[in-house]
Amino acid sequence: MTALAQPPSAEAPGLRSVLIYMALMAYLALAKVVLGLASVKGVLATQDQLFRWSVIAGFTVLGGTSAWLVPRAGLPDLWDARISVRTRFLLPVVAGLGLGAVNLIVHELTGFAKQLAAAAGIATINVAFPASIVFYSAGAIIIESTYRLIVITGPLWLISTVLLRKRGHTAVFWALALLIAVLEPMDQMSFVAANRGIMLISGSFTYVLNVGEAYLLWRRGFLAPLAFRVAFYLVWHVVGGALGF
Repeated sequence: MTALAQPPSAEAPGLRSVLIYMALMAYLALAKVVLGLASVKGVLATQDQLFRWSVIAGFTVLGGTSAWLVPRAGLPDLWDARISVRTRFLLPVVAGLGLGAVNLIVHELTGFAKQLAAAAGIATINVAFPASIVFYSAGAIIIESTYRLIVITGPLWLISTVLLRKRGHTAVFWALALLIAVLEPMDQMSFVAANRGIMLISGSFTYVLNVGEAYLLWRRGFLAPLAFRVAFYLVWHVVGGALGF
């Protein structure tokens, strides 16, 4: 394990991480206003609920607190000087674009996207282009704030730093990451529960995706999985939606 994966000092400042996260929340608020003015709705009612002002305020408080705790929880700062721009952004973006393209091709060859929409009882799985650009870039912030920053950082800090006094940091992180990786696929599978085959395939893919993003959080900080998710959504949801998926 490299030095990067070791927990930094508990005195490491988190102010820069908080400021970066506040900038993301400002974009989320702007996206809320733009989508509202354009009367853009999600394909599922639960998606619209995530863009309520009360929810955005909750993300701002919980996510901001988690960003402050990031270095104290032994994770890389949101702009950790030890991590290059190439490894923080370029490689995750390339991986996200590539996986999105593969996913798009598989769905085209198998017709799985239409089956997924039918199983969920919706006409399409994607918001229409070009509103999809704003919708899914903001959605990526919501997803990564929830499943990476908030629900991993706080418990990791409490268990590893406070209770165990920095012992077992790696084991605690991966125990949390592997458990939390189940949350997003469980949420998605609830909409296609009537079709067990689609539920299993979709759930397994999303679980592996979440584990990979946990690795990015562990080694490269929060902005790396966020960059990956934005790039993945750009191909899968934005390009895919423009192509009629």
